[in-house]
Amino acid sequence: MPRSAALLLIAAFALSVLVRLPQLGRPLSKNHEFCAALVLVVHSVWEEDGFLKHHGCPAVTYPNPGDRGVIGLHYDLTEQDGIYYYVSHLPLAYWAPYAAFKVLGVTAAEVPLRIFNVLLHGLTALLFFGFLKRMLGDLPQHANIAAWAAAFYLLMPGPLWFHGNVYMSDMAVQLPWAWSLFTFARLGPAPRPLAVVHFLLASAVLAATEWIGVFVVFTMLIVLVHRWRRTKDQRWLSLGIAQCVVAAIVVVVCLGLYASRIGWSDLVAYLFHRYEERGVLPGEASATILQGFWQLCLNLLRSWGTLVGLGIAAIVMNGQRSWPAALDLLLLTLLPAVLHLLIFVRYGIHEFAVLKLGFLLCATVAIVLFREATWGRWSRLGAACALLLGMAWYTWVNRPGDGTATGEAYATAQKRGLFIAAEAQPDEVILLQGIQADPQIQFYARRNMRTVADSAEAIRVLNELGARKGLLFRDIGGALTADHLVPADR
Repeated sequence: MPRSAALLLIAAFALSVLVRLPQLGRPLSKNHEFCAALVLVVHSVWEEDGFLKHHGCPAVTYPNPGDRGVIGLHYDLTEQDGIYYYVSHLPLAYWAPYAAFKVLGVTAAEVPLRIFNVLLHGLTALLFFGFLKRMLGDLPQHANIAAWAAAFYLLMPGPLWFHGNVYMSDMAVQLPWAWSLFTFARLGPAPRPLAVVHFLLASAVLAATEWIGVFVVFTMLIVLVHRWRRTKDQRWLSLGIAQCVVAAIVVVVCLGLYASRIGWSDLVAYLFHRYEERGVLPGEASATILQGFWQLCLNLLRSWGTLVGLGIAAIVMNGQRSWPAALDLLLLTLLPAVLHLLIFVRYGIHEFAVLKLGFLLCATVAIVLFREATWGRWSRLGAACALLLGMAWYTWVNRPGDGTATGEAYATAQKRGLFIAAEAQPDEVILLQGIQADPQIQFYARRNMRTVADSAEAIRVLNELGARKGLLFRDIGGALTADHLVPADR
């Protein structure tokens, strides 16, 4: 690696840590931090109830008598003996930080999870750099292009936030995707045995992490089949088939693990229901297909706006009319992301969905800006300005302080959760009136809870659960009050 590229990578990662320091210690609150809270709920349930008891499945029901069967983080089809499981995502993204915390003797909490996420971000950028460097060639200028692309991925607003304070499979999958790209680039002109093993291992990890792995494997199969037809080397076709088999086995094993808790029929029905919410099939959903596309465009500007602007300016100034790099590079970074966002179009209402366009955007802008740049020194100045604007936008949207500048105080969920934990007994069912049963509150309370309209509904819920007593929390002028409830027939 040329010294200039190494220094750029080190400086970009150091800046990515520095600009996030004010955010790393704050309580879980807003801007999609419910994702990290959900992961921490799973981890804390495993800590209290045992990882093996749940077969490694993401359980979201705490082991208190008052939590069994309580609707909080669930779908009816994922319940087993009063315990609910969140099986929308494949399990490796839950396992990896949990294993790291166990090895280090760390209790699941927001700060360790954020540090873990930041480290994954750095590794993702490094592997993305390695992939681009190999795909572009061995010239020093290609290493510098790859380093700038990695710097973009480190310092744009979307990656800074979603690889920092927000952790879920959607973010964690970027690392095994970058790893699979890197191992693909290392296959070289002819597949060597060690490189093939490395590639298949990366594919297996990717397949166990998130559904985009299916589209990545499909895209790589297309590229490998093309190489086989071009070179007549049967090994490329064999490798493409082997990768598909490995990925399929991993996915089936993961789903089988989930089915061991909730059954195959309920699992399949649940996944179809979730796809009706997030995909292109007609069905009940939180957004229409058109709304999904519109929100996707807005999210793209929020997460990558400064980079998109720089890319447009570079194309205009350079007169770029074609993709200045290998077609394989374009296909490997574009097709999986586009397929995922089109097939799960209503998933695009979540801003983190556009992380999947990050490799394509960062590679495109870096290549257009530096490979055949007519700007000279202005290319680096433009790139530096885009990075500074990206960090500034990230800081403004997630500005330090108590959080009241952007809505509720950052500590609201934490204070409510800790108050509930102090007031509630293990055998009391926790009900909320006028308060959402968000994962953040449930993690801090270490309890499950359900939102009700009033005390009459609260009594009905207790009767449905066969509970002997409950505790109803209300928000009165910003402070919580607690009322003990006992069904009349108890």
